[in-house]
Amino acid sequence: MFSVGLEESQKNHVSLPSVPPNILPIIIDFIYSGEILIDKINVQPLLIAADMLQLKELIVGCTEYLKGELHNTNALGIFRFAEAHNCTDLAHEALEHALGNWKHIAHGDELLDLPFQHLITILSSEQLTVDSEAQVLYSALRWLEHDPAARRRHCFEVLAHVRLPLIAPHILDEAVKSLQDPSIAVALKTAGVDMKTGRGALVPLGAEPRAKARRVMLVVGGSSRHSGTHPPLASDDILSSVLKFDLHKREWEELAPMEIPRIQPGVVTLNGCVYAVGGEQGSKILANGEVYEPQTNTWSSISPMKEARCEFGLTAWKGCLYAFGGWVGSDMGASVEVYDPLSDEWTIIGKMPEPRFGMGVVNYQGIIYIVGGCTPTWRYTRDLLSYNPSTGAWCSLANMKHARNQVTAVVLDHHLYVIGGNAPGPTVLSSVERYSFENESWEEVSQMRSARAGCAAGAAHGVLVAAGGNSEHSADRAFYRALVTLASVEVYEPRDNCWREAAPLPHGLAEAGAALL
Repeated sequence: MFSVGLEESQKNHVSLPSVPPNILPIIIDFIYSGEILIDKINVQPLLIAADMLQLKELIVGCTEYLKGELHNTNALGIFRFAEAHNCTDLAHEALEHALGNWKHIAHGDELLDLPFQHLITILSSEQLTVDSEAQVLYSALRWLEHDPAARRRHCFEVLAHVRLPLIAPHILDEAVKSLQDPSIAVALKTAGVDMKTGRGALVPLGAEPRAKARRVMLVVGGSSRHSGTHPPLASDDILSSVLKFDLHKREWEELAPMEIPRIQPGVVTLNGCVYAVGGEQGSKILANGEVYEPQTNTWSSISPMKEARCEFGLTAWKGCLYAFGGWVGSDMGASVEVYDPLSDEWTIIGKMPEPRFGMGVVNYQGIIYIVGGCTPTWRYTRDLLSYNPSTGAWCSLANMKHARNQVTAVVLDHHLYVIGGNAPGPTVLSSVERYSFENESWEEVSQMRSARAGCAAGAAHGVLVAAGGNSEHSADRAFYRALVTLASVEVYEPRDNCWREAAPLPHGLAEAGAALL
């Protein structure tokens, strides 16, 4: 201010209206001595003044002090303060604390005074840690009802960031009845009707649990075999079981079994339910499917696919299921069909560039990715394809380093992970590759402790889980069948690039599907 030729350098008196009288002497002492006592009372005005006077050391000191003071009762306030004064690092840490402790913070007073845009930042975050989406709904309604006159105009924009399809209808009905403001109640009821009728004008229809809300992985169906047994599978080797793995407790629990045993079904989560479709039962390839309701722990049938298929790709996008290729009848298939749960109907919408089965399929930011597998040309492939369901366009991307089929693919932290699989030799792989969506390139990460193909896998809370799979690979006609199934489970943490053993499955299994709830 005084050394670079600014107007103040020519004045005898300089006004600093934004610096409180009790703060300026403390700052002057700091400039001369390099020492300062920061406390709860002076930290915010000190930081404001330090920012204005460009005292970087003092800014860092105040920022670190506030980071150390972060608590459920002040995280939102510190986030707002940091945002207002462009303290990016502090704002990030305060927001991270709020998102990670939301089920406690949502009951506090700071939520009630949160500006609209900050509320949207929180409600739209994948990192919002809650036990259920109902907690997010109650947060939104609590904010709206705190000042209904000023906030009711934001009703639909706020509700658009609550994943209403994941909330049970009776909870929505109870929420409507509990509201004091008639306008907000009507808005919530209207959003519910929009969702139930499948219009999607007010509420996004395709909803998956937030990344930080996914607490369990379901392993569905599959086969169980021991050394010395050979194809064909006996009926008691084919499983209808559903096993739940708690990602926090690292424990297994058995849930209600499917209505039909299935090998290599397509399994995916949509709107808070788990769908198991197709697969194989003995020598019969299946077209039928069923849906699991977690709140009642029950399965019910859905309409069959147009084509029976096993070892195919299944994913969800915008409220519908997408099925790709697979083993169809006595040959590989290339067809793509879509299931609408509102009409309970399947529709064939096109074909893949070539028939394929044994591949991994994931959805990332509205683009569906298909990796590896077996084609009429190649028994093991390195391919990575992308499919845009909005336009129907296919695109070839960078190849994996290793050709493989019967792979498992999952998305974790903006990367596509491809786990194990079968390779030429014949060989069962322990290698794991990941594809960066940002850099469009592959790299290898640490190998699993056990080689496995056809394992069940899921990713959430910053870790990847690989369960079961087969450890022996035949080169004959039934090369895609498990010979010996594994019970072992491994957990991968990217931060240290390490696989660690976890609680094993109750029994060995492979060729199962997996979904996160």
